[in-house]
Amino acid sequence: MADVETHSTAPPGGSFRRSVHPAALAGVVVTLLSSALLLASRPAAGDPLSSARAQASQITAQLQADAARVDAISQQYEAAQVNVQSLDNQIEQIRNTVTSDQAQVQTDQKKLRQEAIDAYMSSGNDAGIESLFAAGGESAALSSEYRSEASGNISNTIDQLNVAQKALAAQQQQLQVTQAQAQTALNQVAASQQAAEAAVASQEATLSNVKGQIATLVAQQQAAEQAAQHAAFVARVGSVNLPNLPAAPNLPAAGGASTAVAAAESQIGVPYVWGGESPGAGFDCSGLTQWSWRQAGVGIPRTAQAQYDAIAHVSLGALQPGDLVFWGNGTGGIYHVGMYVGGGDVVDAPQTGETVHIQPIWNSGLVGAGRP
Repeated sequence: MADVETHSTAPPGGSFRRSVHPAALAGVVVTLLSSALLLASRPAAGDPLSSARAQASQITAQLQADAARVDAISQQYEAAQVNVQSLDNQIEQIRNTVTSDQAQVQTDQKKLRQEAIDAYMSSGNDAGIESLFAAGGESAALSSEYRSEASGNISNTIDQLNVAQKALAAQQQQLQVTQAQAQTALNQVAASQQAAEAAVASQEATLSNVKGQIATLVAQQQAAEQAAQHAAFVARVGSVNLPNLPAAPNLPAAGGASTAVAAAESQIGVPYVWGGESPGAGFDCSGLTQWSWRQAGVGIPRTAQAQYDAIAHVSLGALQPGDLVFWGNGTGGIYHVGMYVGGGDVVDAPQTGETVHIQPIWNSGLVGAGRP
């Protein structure tokens, strides 16, 4: 069964018994991200809370600008890495080419030597071979010419290799120079990236510190407001003349107030859920009070209005733990209920986004109290 109370019934935040709920700080500071040591702690001028919020806003704006710069640096770093890798590949290809050419020259040298031997061997019979290598005469001249020709072929091949090797060496040297320059640029970009990331971490720490200051100031502000409301409530207790209230029907004896209070306090931290009445899962304000009193063996209606109409009313000056405290909209309608736990405090399920907790009774909209 859904309750009918308005959701924004209770003041946000905690109480004198609990820390301020984090939801009270929603929207105070936006997301983190960034670089540049924007600021150190600066003395607040005027309203400390406004000053802290302005400081957080300034840091956040700088962080957003730094985010774009870090992204650009990262892209430059990736491009530099690609360039260095490309040059490494080219150098490796040149090395492979030089090695291949050297192997080919060695093969050609062996081939030319073998061809020279084969030519001598295929010139005729043994006498011809002997005459080919004999001193003087026409055969000696032919032998000398062949040797010169064979030597010239080998020499030309070696010369061509030397030229090719020199060209390749020059190209390789140029590529190595270019690679060194590219690596230097890569190192510079990497250093810039590291510096930016370090600045981001520093800025995030600064912003976290400012957020902590804001949380403290908000808690102090809320505590002051609650203290003022509580003081106003205490001042009017005993002097409040409640309006004419309908007669309450006979209900079971309320001997289990301590059990009801213990049951309600056992649900502290459970989230507010509109229409909720499930322990450990979610309650709305009247769902909590109904369930708590049921644990004491007392049945009361489901909604805040129905509870107010059904139970016996007591003066605010006569409140006892277990009594229910009601708030209305000024036109007779009841929209919120909490259970009195003593010391001017109630345990209640306030509104969406908050949890069951203990807080001081507040003055705004306070209608009266009743005892199941």
